[in-house]
Amino acid sequence: MGETSQNVDRLVTARAAAKHAMFEPVALVLLSLATVGTAWCSFQAVVWGGVSQRTMNLSAVSGRRAAADQLQNSQMGVLDVILFSQYVNARASSNEALARFYAPRFRGDAKTAFDAWMATRPFENPNAPAHPFVTNLYQPRLLENAHAAEAESQRLWQEAGNAGRNSRGYVLITVLLASALFCGGTASKFEATWIRRAVLALGLAAFVFAAARLLLLPVQL
Repeated sequence: MGETSQNVDRLVTARAAAKHAMFEPVALVLLSLATVGTAWCSFQAVVWGGVSQRTMNLSAVSGRRAAADQLQNSQMGVLDVILFSQYVNARASSNEALARFYAPRFRGDAKTAFDAWMATRPFENPNAPAHPFVTNLYQPRLLENAHAAEAESQRLWQEAGNAGRNSRGYVLITVLLASALFCGGTASKFEATWIRRAVLALGLAAFVFAAARLLLLPVQL
C-alpha cells in the first residue's frame, strides 16, 4: 500500500515536472518572436511615417502649384477680356483698322477661342455665342493645369493619410507585442502555477492578436 502511494506521488510529480518543463520553452519562444516582431513593427512604423510626411509635402507642392496656376489664369483672363472689349469697341465704332490691329494680338488660348467664335459669324448670326469666353470655346491651359494639380494634390493627400494610418497600425502592434513581452518575461516570477499560466496565456493571446493584425498591414521597404 505504501509503495503504491509512493508510485502515485512520483507519477503526479513527474507529470507536474513535465508540465512545468513545457512552460519555459513556450515562454522563450514567445519572448523571441515578440522581440523580433517589436523590432520589425518599429521599423515599419518609422518607414511609413516617413512616407506619409514625404507624400504630404508633395501634396502641398501640388496644391501651391494649382493655386499659382489659378491666379495666373485669372490674371491672363482679365487681359483677354480687356483685349476682346477693345476689339468689340473698335468694331462697334467701325474702326476696321483698329479692329484688325487687336484681332491677331490675342494670346494662344484666347486666339483659339476667338477664331472659333468668329467662325460662327457672331455679327450676322443671332444664334452665335455672345462672346468667345464660353466654356466650349475658351479652355485656358493654365486652368486645366490647375485642375490637374489640384487633383494630384488630393490624391497625394489621401496617400499620405493611408501611410499615416499604416504607421499608427504598426505602433499599435508594437504596443501589443510589448505587452506580450512583459507577460512572457514576468510569468515565471509568480509562485502560484495558475497565475504563471494565466499571465503566459495572456501574453500568447496578445501575440496572436498582434500577429493577426500584422498580416493585414502592407509592408514598405
